[in-house]
Amino acid sequence: MTLFVIDVGDTFYSKYSLPLIEKLCDYNNVNLFVLNKNISQNIYGLHPSWLKLFCFDFVDDDFIISWDLDLIPTKLYDFKQFFDLNNINFSYDPTYIGKNPFNHKFKYNCGLMGIPKKYKEILKLIYLEKGNGSDYPSYEQYHVNDYIFDNNIPVNLLDYNLNTLFDGNENFDDKIYNIHYTWQINSNQHRIDLIKKHFDKYGNNF
Repeated sequence: MTLFVIDVGDTFYSKYSLPLIEKLCDYNNVNLFVLNKNISQNIYGLHPSWLKLFCFDFVDDDFIISWDLDLIPTKLYDFKQFFDLNNINFSYDPTYIGKNPFNHKFKYNCGLMGIPKKYKEILKLIYLEKGNGSDYPSYEQYHVNDYIFDNNIPVNLLDYNLNTLFDGNENFDDKIYNIHYTWQINSNQHRIDLIKKHFDKYGNNF
């Protein structure tokens, strides 16, 4: 098992997020791979979020957890109790939970994905077939959901507490494992400020 994180460009908040992610990986005896530059496979010049679809080109492992840089753990916990190594793993997106999804095919947030190696070529195909001229927002996310729906791909549903999206409220329940600072964010500086606060608040848990 390897945890795959993309840190391409001037994110500025990785100095607060990566130390906690790395300590969680160490606790689970899991490799951490950080992609920190654009790749030759990005032939369409797309946003770095799309690059997760090539994760198996860079990591030789049977199972990868694709983990967004702005998804920050709050404490140490055991991955094994949540991830199914034989199926693709997601948690629901809050827009689906709130009955206001992007389209009728959309359920899952792609900021956290547990991916068996058997999906290696499928992920790359989504980039190659859907990336050029895509008019969807949220980069690869809705295209991945389309593929899962259209092909009836079995999904292991993860606890939403593993990928709880920031909703403007900075007071989180203690049962939350990770907070994802990607929703209800006003600017990258807002994200940086929130993640620094997160580091200061939860850093002692590690």
